Amino acid sequence: MIDAFRHTLATALAGVAALAATGSAQDAAPKTSFTGDLGYVSASGNTTLTTLSLGERIVHTNGRWKLTQVGAYVYGKTGDSVSANQLRFSGRADFAIGPRFGAFLGVATERNKFAGFTSRTDELAGLAWKAIVAPGDSMSLDAGGVLTQQSDVDGTDHDDPSARFALNYKHAFSKTAYFQQLAEYLPNLKTSGAYRVSTESALVAPISVRIAIKLSYLVRYDSRPPVRFGTTDRMLTTGVQVSF
Repeated sequence: MIDAFRHTLATALAGVAALAATGSAQDAAPKTSFTGDLGYVSASGNTTLTTLSLGERIVHTNGRWKLTQVGAYVYGKTGDSVSANQLRFSGRADFAIGPRFGAFLGVATERNKFAGFTSRTDELAGLAWKAIVAPGDSMSLDAGGVLTQQSDVDGTDHDDPSARFALNYKHAFSKTAYFQQLAEYLPNLKTSGAYRVSTESALVAPISVRIAIKLSYLVRYDSRPPVRFGTTDRMLTTGVQVSF
């Protein structure tokens, strides 16, 4: 099943490349944007706590192509003990087939031993549909597949093929203030009853043209986590966002 799934992903990647070769580019000029997030908490006295969160997002559009790179790092320390150390990078290429439909491929890699794994790599491909395109609201839906290679803290390795369904909704209160909701569902195709769900809710309020305050709440659920680890991780982050 793993080989067949890899073949399906490879076919999808080749299909996206073929679309790029045959499709005509749009007239819009290439554009690149950068967004950076920073959150920091330091407390001493009765409670000794340090928490640092860093995030960055780069989006480059060129004709029908949109390339997205995202990075995130979370570090936490309670007293003299490290309580969080998570690093994640991802890249995704989207190709517009039409005004509302597109194809995508991507890869994400993550390290989070406090969730039970030393490395996790997701290779994904699929189709995207812009379900809502309006002045103040937008929503896109993804459907495709993922192949996950994971190394757990107990030394075990496993490869898992999964289907993937995702949602990205955004409501703009003004040009720079908005609410965004992300959701992803990955049902495992090899192990019955195994699936992963992640959601992120974010509210951004500007304090200047380039700087805003961002409040986000992330929930990640794994129905079959590594042995001796919990199923659910939650993270509430408040910080500053800078955009260019």
